[in-house]
Amino acid sequence: MSYITKGKAVLFLSLALALAVTVWASPAGAVTIDELLAQIAQLQAQLLQLQGGAGAGAGATACSFTRSLYLGVSGADVKCLQQYLNGAGYTVAATGVGSAGNETMYYGGLTKAAVAKWQAANGVAPAVGYFGSISQAKYSAVAGTTGGTTGGGVVTPPAAGGLSVGLASDTPAARTIVAGAANMSFGKWSFTAGSGEVTVTTMKFTRSGISSDAELGSGYLYDADSGEYIAQYTGLGSGVLSFTNSSGLFKVAAGATKRVELRVDVASGASNNHTMAWGLNAAADVVSNATSVSGTFPSSSNAMTFVTVTDPTIATLTRVVITTGSSVNAGTTGYLAGSFTLASAGSAVLLDRIVLTQNGSLLSATDLANIKLVTTGGQQLGQVLPALGSDGKGTFVMSPAYEVPAGQTIQVNVYADVLGGVNRTLILNVLNLRDIHARDKTYNVGVNVSGTITMTTTTIAAGTLTITLNPSSPTGNIALGQTNLTVAKFKVTSYGEQVKVLYVPFRIVMTGAADDMTTEIDNIYLVDDAGNQIGSTITAPSANTDTTGTWDDTETTNPDATFGTSSSNLNYLIPANTTRVWSLRLDLLTTSTATDLAANLQAGTDNYQGQISLVSTGDTTAVTANTLTIASNVFQVKQNTAVGAGNLVKGQSGARIGSFVMSASSAEGINVSTLTLTSSTTFPFANLMVKINGVQFGDIKGSTAASTAYTFSGSSPALIAAGSSITVDVYADILSTATNVGSYWYIDVQGASAVGATTATSQTLKNTAGTTISSSVVVKGQNYTINVTGGTLTITVDSASPAAYQSVMGKTSQTLGIFRFAGSSVSDTNITDLTVFNISTSTGDPTNAKSNFSNLQWYKGGVAVAPVIISGTASTENALNSLVTYGYKYAFHFTSPIVVPQNGNASLELRGDVADFASGGAQSNSTNNFRIESPADVTALSSGGSLAVGVSGPDHTSGIQAATITVLRTKLTVTAPTGLVTTTNHPRSADDVIAYFDFTADPANSVIINTVSLKRAGATLPTLTIILIDADTGSAWGSTPAAGQIIADPDSVFEADVSTSGTSTVIFRPAYTLSSGATKRVKVKADTSTLTATSGSTNGSVLQLYLGNTTKGEATTPSGVISCEHPDSLCNALGWNDGTSGSINLEAKGLPIYAPSIGY
Repeated sequence: MSYITKGKAVLFLSLALALAVTVWASPAGAVTIDELLAQIAQLQAQLLQLQGGAGAGAGATACSFTRSLYLGVSGADVKCLQQYLNGAGYTVAATGVGSAGNETMYYGGLTKAAVAKWQAANGVAPAVGYFGSISQAKYSAVAGTTGGTTGGGVVTPPAAGGLSVGLASDTPAARTIVAGAANMSFGKWSFTAGSGEVTVTTMKFTRSGISSDAELGSGYLYDADSGEYIAQYTGLGSGVLSFTNSSGLFKVAAGATKRVELRVDVASGASNNHTMAWGLNAAADVVSNATSVSGTFPSSSNAMTFVTVTDPTIATLTRVVITTGSSVNAGTTGYLAGSFTLASAGSAVLLDRIVLTQNGSLLSATDLANIKLVTTGGQQLGQVLPALGSDGKGTFVMSPAYEVPAGQTIQVNVYADVLGGVNRTLILNVLNLRDIHARDKTYNVGVNVSGTITMTTTTIAAGTLTITLNPSSPTGNIALGQTNLTVAKFKVTSYGEQVKVLYVPFRIVMTGAADDMTTEIDNIYLVDDAGNQIGSTITAPSANTDTTGTWDDTETTNPDATFGTSSSNLNYLIPANTTRVWSLRLDLLTTSTATDLAANLQAGTDNYQGQISLVSTGDTTAVTANTLTIASNVFQVKQNTAVGAGNLVKGQSGARIGSFVMSASSAEGINVSTLTLTSSTTFPFANLMVKINGVQFGDIKGSTAASTAYTFSGSSPALIAAGSSITVDVYADILSTATNVGSYWYIDVQGASAVGATTATSQTLKNTAGTTISSSVVVKGQNYTINVTGGTLTITVDSASPAAYQSVMGKTSQTLGIFRFAGSSVSDTNITDLTVFNISTSTGDPTNAKSNFSNLQWYKGGVAVAPVIISGTASTENALNSLVTYGYKYAFHFTSPIVVPQNGNASLELRGDVADFASGGAQSNSTNNFRIESPADVTALSSGGSLAVGVSGPDHTSGIQAATITVLRTKLTVTAPTGLVTTTNHPRSADDVIAYFDFTADPANSVIINTVSLKRAGATLPTLTIILIDADTGSAWGSTPAAGQIIADPDSVFEADVSTSGTSTVIFRPAYTLSSGATKRVKVKADTSTLTATSGSTNGSVLQLYLGNTTKGEATTPSGVISCEHPDSLCNALGWNDGTSGSINLEAKGLPIYAPSIGY
């Protein structure tokens, strides 16, 4: 294309672009903003193609790619790809745009097609024209790469001491920018230092594209990673944008990379369709202290295209400063330090970042804290800044951006804690337009605020002092005789400056105290948590107070209740912004008659002073402390209500015969040195012992007598902590001569000697009524009944014991039964011996039944209890059930008795192993019942004694017997799978599958399935012909006639000698051998065409089949009648053979087995 022709095309597209924008701006236009933006982008891409310079010639070009390329993207890497394709024989275009020498930076349809051809030729799939990581890897393999293309982001490694410069891989792609947009990113460059730190002092960017210097409003450098501002441009002329700072624009650490971003404000008068790019044209454009600057130059950004808009116009953001307070006391928190409004117009505005600068005289980094921006609606903008930087700056980042809707105004309030800065000023500003990062929501371009913002100047006034009651100030009880007693704690905080406290007035109020307070308290002093005493100790209060029970700072008779005075100052200093805890302490005399005490601070007048402002700022406030109770009953004893009346057994050792609780008030702890107990008038005990909190206290009194006091002295005092208690338990051995005198108390507390743990003053033991304990006022122990018999142990089968089940030979740890033992009301019961029988029967000769089980062991709570009985002993004892003449006996002796709690229960599980088939120790189809036969089979004694415990439950004839366990060589299980048959609106059919059953053999051995009893449930239905089908082969199952069998509703009378088809049960005889571990699925078919289908609101027939035992089972078949042997006999649901025994049924607990109910 000639230069003139090319120029005309450029002009034509420029006019087209302008026309597109004009149409966009027309209110009558039918297209949307998004559609026009797409058209503009397409026209700009074509414009870029026409503006593209001559590329490499016919040879292939080496490129570097750091991103995926696809339809619609632009950049130098696209142009390099086109040059490569043209040179490698995959022509982008034969002539014109995209042809050799006319490559562009736009990835259009021609480029996509050429890439697809190249992909197909080089085995890249899918060959669809998307140039991603797979294609780029193939490109590297067949063409190789080189660094330094302007769009590739490759940085040449620097020489030692040098600096390497290159365009960053994430530099912005070419795009449309609305005229008047602010803070727009044009390009990003990477600076990599060699072996030494590099300081860059100057950068010069050269403009390219169809534009002028006048179309640039301003230029900035930012850290491309942190987003922090670096510098504003220092010069612009002849297309060169300069940034210079002799102290350094930025530094690059040795061996590190610094990424720098160029942002530009586009002038509002920028022309439609003008383009602008900025680049570092040569190494000389980067001035630094590096020994050399390397890179591929020119290193230019992508070209941005300007466009003007009118409907809507680019957004504007107008600020107005709101006046706030001009003075604040140092130490004020949450102070409104400034306020301004932001009003959007044209379009909604998104706020991304606000940078505030404090340039008043206070110290920004230390005098302000917790700075935050909050709208009047309560929305916080960005994070809370703990402090400003030493340069006074603080950056608030909104993520996500905060939206100011078009035509609306928000008010932004700045709050901060003023920690100090007395006599200084606080001024918050938005110093530069760039300090508010905002975007037009419609066009996604930056907009500048209308001007800088200078908020109200605030003068920091004098600091303050606050005094409040500390949360840890004492509560509860105090005791007479306590010294150095803390009676109140106060939290004292200085704000804004160091504060000097001049004096501290206080007041002591004691209810019931005398006028002479010297008999109540003394040695009053004030200390802080830093270890400092505040003022001097007041050794004694006023001897004649103006008000009875109150001593304050205005007494007629000295001394006053004050530390320091207005004329004799304390000069106690608290650093700025520091909290101290003051503790008021005193001695509470044993002569005090008061019942309570409160130590309060009085209000002060001009009693503290700021050390910077030098102003007596005032008056401390009055603070009321907690009223403390002076305990009159600090040492107390009572019966332990956690231990109630109980049962004892004669001969019992170490029986607890009483339990008490001794307590101390919260005033102080108590050390108990002796305890005196008195025995009752009847006392059949020996070896009397006391334990305090489980530890023996004092000696054991071996021989004892009735109505006698016994004193126990511990080797060391027993401490009762302040506000706590101890448990005193009394134990003794019960004599074998003891008799049952009914419920009776046997021990009481008569006294104790103790002293205060802090004051060491003697303490008086009292009861809960406050009466002193003595020989005439005692606290009795609990009532106990001494039993002379051991009570009764009741045995039953536990509800958790398994129902009757089948067990396969060789199985281990089978549950044979679970028995429940209910303890007696007398005491815990110790079971020492337990005998259990297995009543084993055989369908052949019962007298030759085998034991079947070995390795029997009892379990309690899932834990095994010894011993293990390996094998049972054959027994023909007459005690066995009269219907059974043979069994096996297993006798257990427990060296550690099994304990059944008094009035409680214990469940014992018996487990054992089934003998395997090969050993011959088990008999197939034998039944086994484990039982406790008679009371003689259980030996139990009372806990702690030697009394025999009676046994209730087994009685020789019936025994306590667990459910039947049938031992088999193998086992057959049957299930009815669901989901295989439609259960609602089931279609009628002459060949209808109405059920499935799965038959599974245990891995122990194969089974032979002889008969299957199939029954019908539900309402009356027409006669059906049932067929069993092998689901694998599709043939009739086993020997069952293929014609099937008839199932109908039963006759009212069943006649054994009549061949009737009127029965709800049919019996099949498959005689099918099922291999060990195998599963056979059988489906049931029937002709259901005669059944009724659902119609409208009228329900159709319902059919459900199941496997179950039956007493009526026969059907007329082509080969004769199949029926039970006798009309009154029970036919098995399933008759099968385990290889040793026949006529085996399914496990009873699993019957019946229902197939899903079908509705037609």
